Amino acid sequence: MNRKVRAIGPLFAVLAIAAGGVVWSGCGSSSSDAESSANQAKTEIEAAGQKAEEAAKEGAEEAKKGLEKGAEKTKKGFEEAKEEVEKANSKQIKKTKKNIEEEVEKGGAQAEKHLEEAKEKAEKYLP
Repeated sequence: MNRKVRAIGPLFAVLAIAAGGVVWSGCGSSSSDAESSANQAKTEIEAAGQKAEEAAKEGAEEAKKGLEKGAEKTKKGFEEAKEEVEKANSKQIKKTKKNIEEEVEKGGAQAEKHLEEAKEKAEKYLP
């Protein structure tokens, strides 16, 4: 797209020089030759203008498509990142839950052990 837009400026300059040469060469000859040359130059300039307009429209369409693709990729990346965060949170929650359960089991085992010790001591010292 940039090459097309950059090529438009020199194209206009070449056409203007060519039109000037055509008009210059027509000096001194009949007015119909000058008019014909001027009309030809005008036609060429109008055609170049139309090509430039088409190139600009084409460039704008390409830019629009590029922006749409970029927005889609960004949205997709955001969704993927969101899923990864949810997975990580889920894993962390499961890990924390497992740790809590293990600690509860350890605490329960220690409580039972202390209860048994207390029973033994109570039986030992009570008649």
